[in-house]
Amino acid sequence: MAKKKAAAPEELTIYKTRIKSMAKDKGFRVSGDFVVEFDKAVRELLQKAIKRAESEGRKTLLPRHV
Repeated sequence: MAKKKAAAPEELTIYKTRIKSMAKDKGFRVSGDFVVEFDKAVRELLQKAIKRAESEGRKTLLPRHV
């Protein structure tokens, strides 16, 4: 029985082709499920950075917010 694929978000935050290219340069392949989970992690990281900036009263994200 085939596995169900995870539903991809309508629009990815990341560039799938760049992730695949970087992985390929290191001798790795990338599954579609990885791309979805990686995008999810990036979105969570962005939300945390936004909260840090808000707690400082800033509207500009800075490297320290990551």
